[in-house]
Amino acid sequence: MRNPLLYLLLASIVSFSACKNDKKKEQETPSFLSSKEVVRLNQLIYKDSTAQAFEKDAPAYEVVFLPKAINGNYAIIAKNKTSEQYALIIRGSVIAFSNEGFQNFILQDFNIFTIKPWNYTDSVKEAYISNGTWIGFQNLLQCRDIATGLNIKEFVEQKIPAGASIVITGHSLGGNLAYPLAGYLKKELPVGKKENLQLITFGATAAGNAAFVKDLDEKFPTGHRFITDLDIATVFPDIEQINKMAKLTGLDTVLQLGKINFNGITQKLDVGNLLDIAGEILEQTNVINKTNKYVQSQNHMRLLTHRELALPSAPLSVEAIFNRAYQFHKIDMYAELLGVAPIE
Repeated sequence: MRNPLLYLLLASIVSFSACKNDKKKEQETPSFLSSKEVVRLNQLIYKDSTAQAFEKDAPAYEVVFLPKAINGNYAIIAKNKTSEQYALIIRGSVIAFSNEGFQNFILQDFNIFTIKPWNYTDSVKEAYISNGTWIGFQNLLQCRDIATGLNIKEFVEQKIPAGASIVITGHSLGGNLAYPLAGYLKKELPVGKKENLQLITFGATAAGNAAFVKDLDEKFPTGHRFITDLDIATVFPDIEQINKMAKLTGLDTVLQLGKINFNGITQKLDVGNLLDIAGEILEQTNVINKTNKYVQSQNHMRLLTHRELALPSAPLSVEAIFNRAYQFHKIDMYAELLGVAPIE
């Protein structure tokens, strides 16, 4: 009689242990999608038909949240078909994403001198973002999935299982908007949904001031902000950093400022000199101050480097310089530097 009882006891222990292990496995959070996986998804969001582009060039993923763009701002949610790994991908500028479009974006559409208070911090005070970023963020909050009618936050709450991992990502303006959207979701999602968020951006422009960046650093301590050593968009609108980038990219040759004559006195000025002067004027007149000075996260920064670049010996045209700048900024360049094969 002792043996059957002993066997029953052992079987119960084994069964309990197995159930416990199964439960533990269910509770384990899937790892986040990698930077290489995410950069590919950022390439595809620029395609005319998002769902078809994913079917063709990323068949391992399915688009589960597909809205109409709101005033040009657009974001989707894609899922790895074999795991609970998701990505919330925000598209960059909708102006014709071309050499000319890049020029228009930098020179015309950079709405930075008006700021908005950012009220989704945890403990940080006096956080602000640019007016342009605020407008784009508000547009994204209005995006609703065509199939379910849910907005982004509602979809994450109702359709994505607890414990799933979600990477919030974007390139260029999409990367800029990823910061407030990620901060908002981390703050507003309920417990069980907000813990497994990650932030990865490519070529993102600055979205807010130092307090805003501090809050995002605290919310996403392992976030990635990919930049390249020759992408001037990633230093806008930081005048000090633009100064450094000007010579690296050949921006000096655009304005051909080798010599400027002031009342018969010839002065040697380059773009860096002029940016120094402009920055000093903006700070002295309080146009730029501690509250509205834009910065980028140094904790998140991941630098990708190009091969040594030979600057042209002769001055380039404005069009040629912006064409050159676009090549360094486009998402395909980030994919290439990360070792991702080009899309055919």
